Amino acid sequence: MLLGAIFHFAGSLVFVYYGIFLLAGTYWVIKNNDRDFQTRTLLLYIVGLEVMFRMKSCGSMYDLNKYSIIYFCILSFGFIRINLKAWPYFLILLLFIPGIILTVNTFFFEIDVRKKIMFNLLGPFSLIFASLYAYNKSITLNRLNEALFVMTGPLLSILTAVIIFTPSNKAETFGGTSSNFMTSGGFGPNQMSVVLGLGVFIFFVQFFFNTKEKLYSYVSLFLLFVFAYRGLITFSRGGMITAVAMVLVFCYTIYRLLNNKARSKFLGVFSILIVLSISAWMYSSYETDGLIDKRYNNQDAAGRMKESRLSGREDIMETDFKFFYENPVFGVGPGISGMMRGEEGLFGAQAHSEPTRLLAEHGSLGLIILILLVFVPVLKYFRFRQFHNVYFFPFLIFWGLTINHAATRIVAPGVLYALCLLNVYIPNKEEDEEDSVHRQ
Repeated sequence: MLLGAIFHFAGSLVFVYYGIFLLAGTYWVIKNNDRDFQTRTLLLYIVGLEVMFRMKSCGSMYDLNKYSIIYFCILSFGFIRINLKAWPYFLILLLFIPGIILTVNTFFFEIDVRKKIMFNLLGPFSLIFASLYAYNKSITLNRLNEALFVMTGPLLSILTAVIIFTPSNKAETFGGTSSNFMTSGGFGPNQMSVVLGLGVFIFFVQFFFNTKEKLYSYVSLFLLFVFAYRGLITFSRGGMITAVAMVLVFCYTIYRLLNNKARSKFLGVFSILIVLSISAWMYSSYETDGLIDKRYNNQDAAGRMKESRLSGREDIMETDFKFFYENPVFGVGPGISGMMRGEEGLFGAQAHSEPTRLLAEHGSLGLIILILLVFVPVLKYFRFRQFHNVYFFPFLIFWGLTINHAATRIVAPGVLYALCLLNVYIPNKEEDEEDSVHRQ
């Protein structure tokens, strides 16, 4: 939280902090040969740190976090072998090549090709490298819980910075039902709501697994409420809808694993969640004078229904499908669809949906990429009977929903997707709690 306050008033220090983080992280991985999966911890820390860095970097080195994900994964490959069963992710890398060649050959002298390509492909590339790192690595459920706790620090820093940034004057803060930059720390509400929604899920998990520690559970509940409230008043719906879906699926998975006696206790915990959710909504409605209700009803400030239910994204998606139909094999090339939308009256509009972008810019190869990304973790889940992995479907849902409204602008969906590829197990009492590594 202190970091959030410091970065708010001295934003340039974020570069110093990030530099220290990269150096310390590199030393940590090399010193320990990544035996305890130090890289996993660093990737999760970057998930929370990324938005804070972007808020204060003012566009400078905007994608440093994605490069950092790739860097730490490559660094770890010197100590931990890539599982050969992760070959679908090598195939995905190859499937991107024709589109890259198409963009380079067609527009090399007309645009900044490197910038166009990297803007659209750095997100997928960071997902692939994180997936290659995580594939088939074994971890206990308790150790995974501990790993997720790493995100709480930077998430709390973001929350603090957002609160400090928001004006106290309601009239100045809430002027309509569009996505609100004033309540998002001056950063993109779409990405901010994703991160705040992730905070809702993380602190619910912290509450759920620490109910016996009363003080800690009360603090987790309070922070859950604050994250929910701050996420709602960004007026960006995608992140909060995703958070609700994650929590509900997590609860359903837990409920199925419990016996009848434990289920009754769990229902008590779930009722607390319901009460807290209703309270967060009611408080948000009160603070915004009912504007949040209108936002989720797709109304403007005057209560009139908006023509678009997806804030104009459906127009962009429609052009993506058009480009796919016209270029079904290789697509138009990464970074080119935004340029071509000028002919459709949407000049410069970038895709918010990664699936439709894959179709438009990579054609049938993009469709194959999407199929592989969906089915590889799902098939692995059932093959290894990971039914006790309570995080699998929440993380997969987070990835799927986030890339449909925020594309791959931030690293969070890629990293959480990679966690779906872990082998999560619950050790017997006589077993050691240390992670085992698949090195074959």
